[in-house]
Amino acid sequence: MPSLHTIAIALSLSCVLAVPGARAGGADLEAIMGDTENGAPFFGEALDVKGMKPIEGVRIRAQLKGKPLPVFVDTNDEGRFSLRGFGKGIDPANVDVKCEMSGYKLIDLSRRRVSKAPDAATEIECLFEKS
Repeated sequence: MPSLHTIAIALSLSCVLAVPGARAGGADLEAIMGDTENGAPFFGEALDVKGMKPIEGVRIRAQLKGKPLPVFVDTNDEGRFSLRGFGKGIDPANVDVKCEMSGYKLIDLSRRRVSKAPDAATEIECLFEKS
């Protein structure tokens, strides 16, 4: 019989994967969500607040606080991206995420965990306006 923890993970994954556009940043979000070896993944989108239109090519920078090497990924043509986790046992709250795009000004960056499970994904939303 599956443990309560296993059931909670399965439920949180099914909720995330039910979201339209499960392919993000050119990567298969389902594969990232199923990768339990790398810890909690990150995924999200970048939007222009005028019309809430997706922005392609936004540079997403994620860096474990206190470590020198960041990870970069760009949004795809749907304005979406995904990143594998930074390792088992790494709290996603200890990962600094920034969004940058030439010709745009970031007006809001929000993040939320999709569940309370330790390896639950973190959703990032970057809202921009033309500068």
